[in-house]
Amino acid sequence: MFGKEGVEQGAVSSILGSGCKFVGDVDAKGTIRVDGEFEGKIVSTDSVIVGKSGIVKGEIHTNHATISGTVEGNIFAKRKVELESGSKLIGDVESMSLVIEDGVFFEGKSKMLKEAQGFTPKPKFQKPSEPKQEAPMKD
Repeated sequence: MFGKEGVEQGAVSSILGSGCKFVGDVDAKGTIRVDGEFEGKIVSTDSVIVGKSGIVKGEIHTNHATISGTVEGNIFAKRKVELESGSKLIGDVESMSLVIEDGVFFEGKSKMLKEAQGFTPKPKFQKPSEPKQEAPMKD
């Protein structure tokens, strides 16, 4: 499966379909898609996709999260979190990258991962130094 930017994501290995409800914790190797109701903790080695009809109440731990539905809980993504138009997130986000489209409801805090956590920031802007002024010569 390809994301919006053409980045290849792993094939969906687990699906909670629309009309299904699950309470508990899930530890998935690969990508998990939620189109139904989920309550608990999701851990995925690849991606978590919450479809438009999906509702997650609990934490998400993954490399990449794409949210089109509703999440009430914190998201911890090593790489990227995408909040698509019409989605709702009530909770905090911790990730290297956060994309919020127009029309998203987001109530929470965002913490960007730092260099020690796998992110190399761009060098800080440095103001060019002013030329040194020489002392006036004495006669």
